[in-house]
Amino acid sequence: MMKKFKHIIYILVFCFSITKAQLPVGRDTITVIEGGNVLKSAWAGGLNFCSASQIDLDMDGKLDLVLFDKVNLFAYGIFRCFMNKGGVGQVKYVYDAQYTAKFPNVQQWAIFLDYDNDGRSDLFTYTLGGIKAFKNISTAGNVSFQLKKSAILSNVTPTSSPNYAQIYSSPVSMPGFSDIDNDGDLDILTFSSAGFNIEYHKNMSMESYGIPDSLTYQIDDYSWGDISENNCIVSLNQYIANGHSTGISTQKVYHSGSCLMCFDRNGDNIKDLILGDISCSTLHYLENGGTLTNAHMIDTTKLYPNYPAKASTVIVRMNTFPCTYNIDIDNDGKKDLIASPNVSNSENVNSVWYYQNISTTSTVNFQYVKNNFLQDEMIELGEGAYPAIFDVDADGLLDMVIGDHGYYTGTTNKSKLAYYRNIGTLTQPSYSLMTKDFANVSSYVATYSLSGLVPAPGDIDGDGDIDLILGDYYGKIHWLQNTAGAGNPCNFSIFGYNSFSISTTSGAPYPQVIDIDRDGKPDLLIGLRNGRLAYYKNIGTPTAPSFTMITNIFGNVNVKGDPSLYASDGSAAPFMYDVAGSYKLLCGSISGRIFYYDNIDGNLAGNFNRIDTNVNKINDGPRSAVQYIDINGDGKQDLIVGNYGGGLSFYSSKIAIGINELNNSNSDNILAYPNPANDFIEIRSLNNFVEKINVELYDVIGKRMLSQQALTNSIKIKCDDLESGVYLLNITTFINKQPSTITKKIIIQ
Repeated sequence: MMKKFKHIIYILVFCFSITKAQLPVGRDTITVIEGGNVLKSAWAGGLNFCSASQIDLDMDGKLDLVLFDKVNLFAYGIFRCFMNKGGVGQVKYVYDAQYTAKFPNVQQWAIFLDYDNDGRSDLFTYTLGGIKAFKNISTAGNVSFQLKKSAILSNVTPTSSPNYAQIYSSPVSMPGFSDIDNDGDLDILTFSSAGFNIEYHKNMSMESYGIPDSLTYQIDDYSWGDISENNCIVSLNQYIANGHSTGISTQKVYHSGSCLMCFDRNGDNIKDLILGDISCSTLHYLENGGTLTNAHMIDTTKLYPNYPAKASTVIVRMNTFPCTYNIDIDNDGKKDLIASPNVSNSENVNSVWYYQNISTTSTVNFQYVKNNFLQDEMIELGEGAYPAIFDVDADGLLDMVIGDHGYYTGTTNKSKLAYYRNIGTLTQPSYSLMTKDFANVSSYVATYSLSGLVPAPGDIDGDGDIDLILGDYYGKIHWLQNTAGAGNPCNFSIFGYNSFSISTTSGAPYPQVIDIDRDGKPDLLIGLRNGRLAYYKNIGTPTAPSFTMITNIFGNVNVKGDPSLYASDGSAAPFMYDVAGSYKLLCGSISGRIFYYDNIDGNLAGNFNRIDTNVNKINDGPRSAVQYIDINGDGKQDLIVGNYGGGLSFYSSKIAIGINELNNSNSDNILAYPNPANDFIEIRSLNNFVEKINVELYDVIGKRMLSQQALTNSIKIKCDDLESGVYLLNITTFINKQPSTITKKIIIQ
């Protein structure tokens, strides 16, 4: 069996040699400790401004949690998926990155709801001026969506000849999805495009077909709840009939953004409402005293969830535009409350608020639990995460210093540097947060009005210790000088504001210290906001650096995003490294993709050769920032990726990406999921003629850990007692007593 295992390893090595456009790394984890606690989802990537909903991703019968993070009003945000591992009354979620790429590219907001009652949550999201819907067509082990409606229409003249128009939604709005009339299909509430009233679009699926499998709508009420809202003021007893006002001003302005959440607070089977607005810091709760067919709000408060009690819990209060989501977090069958800002310039470190529903009746009683739900289980640095890997304490281990665009402080973002010390070993690194204000950088931020700090380590002045170059959002390059001397723990005691009189042309510089021209003096390679790179040559002496710009289109590198999505932004974040005397370049970008270049001919004045525009298909969020360096002491480079969500992802050289099925073409017919796994692995053949299946699990040194078989085409094996790591599954299926074997790589967390 060891001989067979060695053959598998040979196949892995061979595969890497022929996939030159990929890096030989795969998603992995390293233990990270904050405040004495091990972070459960350390490398989840951070969260900023999220819409939250639920979907059973692994089809284990429990609803998992998906947060769509707008990140910072970028055209495309990112899905962060957290697998539900809790029992009844438990809150236990583990981040799983494999599902992110399973969803369609969507903009602005995303909500999962089962509109056709088939047990699978479908996807609703924004389209230009309206709402788009995707049907969930997933099967076991394969999450997939199919476009159902490119724009949901509604008959706006139901009493005369049909006239269909888009149900309106602005980019920063969040419609309310709920079964308003309790007939079993999904209705929609939304603010009208030309006023302050809420339109009720009734789903006619049950009336027309008797089953809730359609998205067929007609307008039922132009002023649902008889309210109007403007400038954070809700007015009751406001009526509109057939689109014409009878109680509010007829002045029409486009409604810039609101979010609506329907739920039954008092158990009377009539939907009440929580309303957030882009100009408000609190929520409006509205009590519905009407009927199923005629909503009428009779009371309102800005102190929610303090209603009807006035001081029962912490109210939802954020700087800008809090929105709420009604989902069961703790698996007790009662829906809880999640609140998060719907735009930037608001809370970012503590931006996911969790309220538990502790009611013992059919009423709702939301009680505040925490304001950093899930965020307290990950590396979370507000907006932006720009990692620098070097030995801070001179113990021979590589530490992490991470810059950021800033932590929201109540009025604006304030940048700092976070320091995570490597407290592990050379081959088994482990990080512990020492401070989120390394080298007292916040004092320089305050003195010089700095923002968006990006650290770059390097011995600039030739004294044998590592200095830090800091790029800031406004285009300046600063020098944080290390006075410790060679071999000593870093002592960054001297700050030089714009020491080299560099001011980049397009702002938001991302520097790297590297000897580009190989003259023995460190130069500066600077990523620019326009997607280009600038090369600043060191024309000083080894101990007195001075820089002059050689070019601001170095290598003709360009990682600018689609202008229809990102305007003129590119946010180039370079990491250049040497391989056998030839430079290679990884470059993060505004889109989150990582670009890959080489310079085999050594012509620094010419064009770099672009090898790939999406290395390993990695995209962990906008404004990716990369470090490619050997962290685990195996002589091979590992990859750390920061993103604008304020977190990091780790890809290890010990886990190779893209080589999951190793040795035959039949692998697509056999599923092994979930992967990564925690408690169990299910193996299923898609061939119904399989009469028996054998499974053997081996660790990376070839030791057989378990063996099972079943007289069917599927089998489930327990793995909760196995150590975290990489394993190989030998799967043998039998058809007409003839065996066929494949091997799959499995990660156990």
